[in-house]
This record gives sequence, C-alpha cells and structure tokens, in this order.
Amino acid sequence: MGVIAFNGVSSADVGIEVEKFPSYDIPEKEYDIIHVPGRNGDIVIDTGTYKNVSRIYEVSIATRDIAFHRKMGRVAQWLYSASGYARLEDSYEPDSYRLAIYNKKVSIENLFNEAGKAKLEFNCKPQRFLKSGDIPTTLTTSSIIHNDTPFDALPMIDVVTDNTAGELVVGDTVLSIAANAGLSLTINSELQDVYSGTANKNSYITLNSGIFPKLVPGNNTISFTGGIQSITITPKWWTI
Repeated sequence: MGVIAFNGVSSADVGIEVEKFPSYDIPEKEYDIIHVPGRNGDIVIDTGTYKNVSRIYEVSIATRDIAFHRKMGRVAQWLYSASGYARLEDSYEPDSYRLAIYNKKVSIENLFNEAGKAKLEFNCKPQRFLKSGDIPTTLTTSSIIHNDTPFDALPMIDVVTDNTAGELVVGDTVLSIAANAGLSLTINSELQDVYSGTANKNSYITLNSGIFPKLVPGNNTISFTGGIQSITITPKWWTI
C-alpha cells in the first residue's frame, strides 16, 4: 500500500490507499520536424523541452465511516483543490516530487456502498524535481556548486546587498545589479523574473547574455562583487 500527497494533503486523510506501484513514464522529447520538398529526410530541430507525463495510481477508498456519496465528494474536492500546478509526492519516489494538476474525469467503482476503486491520473510537468534541490545554500564568498544531474537547473537566488551596485557571476552569466535596487532581491530563473517581496525589480538588473543564471551539469563557479553581501541559492535540481 502506498500514499499520495497532493497540494499539501495526504491521500490517507481522505481515506485513500494506493494499491499498485504507478508506471514510470519517461516524457516525450519535443522536436520541430520540417519537411523540405525535394530533399531526402526531414530537418529535425531539438527544442530542448519535454511534454507532460501522466502519473496513474490505482486506489481503493474506504467509506464505512461515511456515506459513499459524501466520501466521493471529499475525494473530488481534494483532487480539484489546486487552481494550477501543485506539488505531487508519493511513497514510491520519496526523494523527489512532481508538479501536477488533476484535470481528468473521476470514475469510481462503487463496491456495495462500503468502498470504492478508481484510477487517478495526474497530469504532471515532465521534470522529476529532487527534494535535495529545495535545500538552500548561503554563500558569503566565491564558491563552486556541483550539479550531479544531466540537466540544466534553473535556480532561485536571494541576494543581500548594501543598496549599492554589484555584480553576480554564475558560470557564463554575468548579472549586474544597479544601485538603489534595495537591500534584498530574488532572482527567479524559472520565471525569468527579479523581485523583492511583491515589488518588481527587473529594471534594476542587466544580463550580459540575456539569459538568467542556470546551473549546468558538473561544476558551476559562482562569485559576486560590489555591494552584494551574500547570496542564498536554492538550486532546483531535476531529472526525468
């Protein structure tokens, strides 16, 4: 028997038990395929992205403590509780999680009004995020961060400054911060956004390559100068 946690709520809290290991679906890689008339073979362009995958759980639902229709209502409320992607974890892959939505019809077999059986299919982003990638590391001097995965990670970087100009270097990316940007900034490479609380700070930064910082596979050298006092990196490691 297994357990699912979706949008911060455990399946055990709604009386659900997972009866079977879910299949492990490797996401489909996206290519742009272009056919040129008069030429043998298509032109294939690797987009570097992947399509969503399904995560399917075969579950049983106990209903002895409550009327069948009421329990099914609670299950539906749980599955549709998120308005967008939410964190999906299970006891089969305890070191990772996915970002998922539930957008399928729920069909639950009624077993004499005492139990139910169903297949729950979550629509997941292709990444399997490692929980170790959610652990922040604070740096007060130049350092090296090693990426053990084969994929570029898009980190979240919290910067503490003395409100004067500074420069942050992550690998090949140089990010310049203007004076008066504030005492703290968050650089979110996944969203390609810079903010302090709810205040947008994109106008205070300049990227030498136009690309937000990323942590490539292997060693990544990180340094900072000027008014930057320290940085805290949450790397967001992932794999498929």
